Amino acid sequence: TAVSGAGLRVSREDGIARIVFDRPAVLNALSPKLLISLIEVCGELAEDERVRVVRMEGAGPCFSAGADLPAFLAELGGEDAHAIADLGRRAVEAVAALPQISVAGARGHCVGGGLVLAGACDIRIAADDVRFLIPELDAGIPLGWGGMAHLIRLVGETVAADWVLSCRPFGAEEALRAGLISRVVPASELGEALQELCGAIRAKPASVLRATKRQLRSIRAGHFDPRDDAKALLAALRDPEATQKGMEYVKGRIQRGSG
Repeated sequence: TAVSGAGLRVSREDGIARIVFDRPAVLNALSPKLLISLIEVCGELAEDERVRVVRMEGAGPCFSAGADLPAFLAELGGEDAHAIADLGRRAVEAVAALPQISVAGARGHCVGGGLVLAGACDIRIAADDVRFLIPELDAGIPLGWGGMAHLIRLVGETVAADWVLSCRPFGAEEALRAGLISRVVPASELGEALQELCGAIRAKPASVLRATKRQLRSIRAGHFDPRDDAKALLAALRDPEATQKGMEYVKGRIQRGSG
């Protein structure tokens, strides 16, 4: 199934949901309407047990140029100013709260709020032409949307402070060294790499994917309890899909060993 609107294109097929920022004329800038739509879409996906992986990317040659400042400024003068200013934080938290594994694929411009949204995903891979930038301080505003906390969690306080305070652009190799992304691929191969990664994740048992996502979320929130791992293991052993997968894995190891 596929739907589009408010600059967002969403499709679901074979257990993979694909979210595309679809405003190429403005480098996929994130307007208030787009963020409201993203929050709603994430809420719907959270209830869809058929979806195992959520894939996020931008239409055309870039991920996102960040917040659509003209669109925001047009609405920040009204009575709902605080609610509008808080939309980015709500969208980022909606992405982070997805029970599915989320994967972002960045290429071209990945700026400000776009970088923060990618940072809310579980895995990020980037094309070799990506250009990351956090320009908020140069624009006279602090980094918002909970972005500082996500950056520090991903790359540490020192690197995050450098990127935020200097407002300097950086590329794929620096992002890889810092741990912001897990791999770099040629720009022409990003779509294929995303599909391959999402397909590999989708093939895992649904219950085990959900358990892994709960681990990730609880670690990020600071209340992970390793004693819960025993419960997750026992639950997997009671799950038909997981046990079938385990039997196939053991059988394959035996055959490889005997060959």
